[in-house]
Amino acid sequence: MLCKIVIVQCEVGRQLTTEENLLIFKQRPDFVILPEYYNVDPLRRDNAHNVGVAYSFDQYCRTLSDRLETVLIAGTAVTMENGGFYNTGHVYNRGRLMGIQHKLNPTANERAHGISPGKERTLFEVAGVRFTQLICADVLAQENFVRSGDLEPDIVFVPTTSPLRPHENILEKFDRDHNIFILGARAAGAYIVKCCAVGKLWGGSLQGRSLAAAPWGILTRISPDEEDRPRILSCLLDLTGLREFRQKQRAGQQNPIR
Repeated sequence: MLCKIVIVQCEVGRQLTTEENLLIFKQRPDFVILPEYYNVDPLRRDNAHNVGVAYSFDQYCRTLSDRLETVLIAGTAVTMENGGFYNTGHVYNRGRLMGIQHKLNPTANERAHGISPGKERTLFEVAGVRFTQLICADVLAQENFVRSGDLEPDIVFVPTTSPLRPHENILEKFDRDHNIFILGARAAGAYIVKCCAVGKLWGGSLQGRSLAAAPWGILTRISPDEEDRPRILSCLLDLTGLREFRQKQRAGQQNPIR
């Protein structure tokens, strides 16, 4: 069973261009993922304002998922629930909202600006494909990959915004990919698909390090010399191979060689 994924690395707070739409549509993807905070005003860090902005993006993302005939991991938006603000990912299937996922571990900066931590983990399933989300800094806690693995997903989607690190070298970048995403894929027993934003967000510069990882290594990623610009990255995931790998891994854990 194969699954086509399109990762849309782009600026936040804008609709996709005609060229981007055509490029995505021609690939006939099963899933499309947008970056963290895609559905905000990139110039104004005001939760109440961005809750209002999220409504128009909600309508846009519903339409986009329908027009592309796909499941859209629609980045994240600022939402309000029970008097608290959350950094929330929405999932749409051909124009229908499937569900949401609040960010579990907001950064210290997010908390200082009023973003509350989520508590629930949401598992989705479409056409036999099981998937869940971790949002940006959630991946810094290895236990989140382990607990995601308890849901037995095939894919963990990770909408992300990553601050620019101008003095970081390529080896450091690739080491981080290994230590977070390859080890995370092993812990979850799933593919990891990360989508980053580029440009600026609330005065800070971003770097786009979008990638797809399996328990056995990086499948594809944006090269370091392109992490400052919009890019569309696609990959074909072998779900049958992943499930066989996961089954053998579990069998090995239950029957260790003595």
